[in-house]
Amino acid sequence: MMQQHRYYFLALATFSIAITTTILGFFTTTISAEEIVVDAVVEKYDMATNKSTQNDEADKNIAYDGSDLIEWITSNGGFIHPNTRIGLDPTGQYRGVFVKSVGGEEGGTEEGIEEDELVATIPWDLIVKPNNYDYHGYISPNCDALHEMYHQFQLGDKSKYAPYINYLINQPAGRIPSEWSKHGKELLSKIMKDLPPYNDALHRYERDWIGQCHGEDTPLARQSYFQLTSRDEDGLMVPFYDMHNHSNDPKRLNTVPHKPKKEGRPFTMRAIRDIAPGEQIIISYNRCHPCWFDTKYDDCETRSHGGTDFLFSQFGFVEDHPQFWYIPQYNEEDGLLFDEIRFCLDKDDETGQFVVTRFGDNYSDEEEEIPFDENLEFLKGELDRLLQLEHDLKNDGELMKSMPSYEWDMTWTYQKALVKALKTAIETVEEIFSSGDRNMRRSSEDDDVSSSDDESRDPAHDREDDYDDLEDDSSDDGDVSRNDEL
Repeated sequence: MMQQHRYYFLALATFSIAITTTILGFFTTTISAEEIVVDAVVEKYDMATNKSTQNDEADKNIAYDGSDLIEWITSNGGFIHPNTRIGLDPTGQYRGVFVKSVGGEEGGTEEGIEEDELVATIPWDLIVKPNNYDYHGYISPNCDALHEMYHQFQLGDKSKYAPYINYLINQPAGRIPSEWSKHGKELLSKIMKDLPPYNDALHRYERDWIGQCHGEDTPLARQSYFQLTSRDEDGLMVPFYDMHNHSNDPKRLNTVPHKPKKEGRPFTMRAIRDIAPGEQIIISYNRCHPCWFDTKYDDCETRSHGGTDFLFSQFGFVEDHPQFWYIPQYNEEDGLLFDEIRFCLDKDDETGQFVVTRFGDNYSDEEEEIPFDENLEFLKGELDRLLQLEHDLKNDGELMKSMPSYEWDMTWTYQKALVKALKTAIETVEEIFSSGDRNMRRSSEDDDVSSSDDESRDPAHDREDDYDDLEDDSSDDGDVSRNDEL
C-alpha cells in the first residue's frame, strides 16, 4: 500500500556491467543474457497489459462494498469503525473508504468519526507477512514477502486470507508504469531521461521478482507482485488499510496508521481530526518525507519517505499538493552522484499560484539552501527539453494510438507535473537572486560537495541509497490521489 521499496536505483548483482550502465542512462552496444530475458518478459505481457488497461469494465470490484472483508476482520478479533463504508465516491469516479452519510441506506450517525477515535484495528493473524518481520529493518525487494504473497494467490479460496486475497486477485492491471505496454514505457522513458523516477523503475518486476527473488514468470505471479509492491506497508499486507486513498493536503488528510512494533501486535489506524459524515477517509502514502506538515505525527515509523516521482512510479498517479521533489544529479563522465536538488512544492489557496516552500540541502553544511548555479542550469535544460518533447510528440496521433489511453494521459500528466515543479523552482531561485541576496548565490565550487567518500561511491549503490538518505530529514518541518482509481 504505502510502498517503501527503494527500487529506483537498485543494481542487480547478477546483471552484467552492460545492464548496470544501461540503467544509469549510458549507452552500450553490449547485450547481456539478462537483457534478453528482461525484453522477453516485457514482450510476453505487452498484449495482456494493453487489454487489461483498455477494458476497465472487466474490473470485478467496481461495485465492491467490502462487507465480506469487514465481516472477516471483525469476526476474527479486529475492529472497523461502524461509521465507515467501502465503495465508490458519490460521483462514481473512484473507490475508497468513506464515513457513512447520515440516514438513508448508509445509516451513518451525525458525529461521524471523532478525533483520536480508532478507525480500524487489524489483528496480526490477518496480515499477510514475511516469515521474519523486523520493525526497523527493511530490505528491497523483500523476497520473503513476495513469495508469501504469490503463495496466497495460488491458494485463492483455500487461503486463510481468502476474503482479502480474492479482492486483490480481482484488481485491474495496467495502472502502474512498470506494468505498461512497450510503447507506453518508451514514451515515459523519453519524458524522464535524466529525471526521476528513471528508466529502472519501468522494469522492476523483471529485476526484482525474476532477477533477485528467482520467482517463476506467470500471469498470477506478475499480478501478486504488483499488488504487494503497490499496497504493502514495509512488507506487511494489511487488509482494509490498503483500500484508503492518499493525500498530504492538510485539509484532506485525516487519518494516521501505526504499524506493529513487534510480531503479534495489531496494526491500527486513528483519526487525527474529526471526520464528517460523507467525507473520505484519507491517509498519506509517504508521510515521512521532508515536507510533512504536522509535528504531532512526525514519528515516521515507516519507510514511506519517497517523493512525488516515487508515488507516480509505484502507484501510477500524480499526487495533489503539497508535493516533494527529489532530483539527484550525476556526473556525465563517471555516473557518480555529486549533488541533490530537493524542494517542497505547494499551491497558495488564495492566489492559486504554485510556490516552493522549502529547498533541501545540496551537499553542504547548511540545513536549507537554494540550488547552486549548476543546479539551476540543469533545471533550465530539463525544462526546455520537456517543453520541446511536448511540442514534438503530444499531437502525434499515431503515437497516441500505439498505447492504451490511460498510459498516454498519465504520461502527459506526469510531464505537466515535472514542468510545473521545475518552472516554479527556477522562478523561485531567480527571484531570490534578483532580490539582491547575493550571499545565497554560489557555485558548487564554494562547498566541498565531492568528499573522498563521494568519489569512491559505486554509481549503482548511489541510486539504490538515494531514498534511504531522505530518512535523515524526515523530522523536518487538487484531487485526491488514489491507488484504487477506476
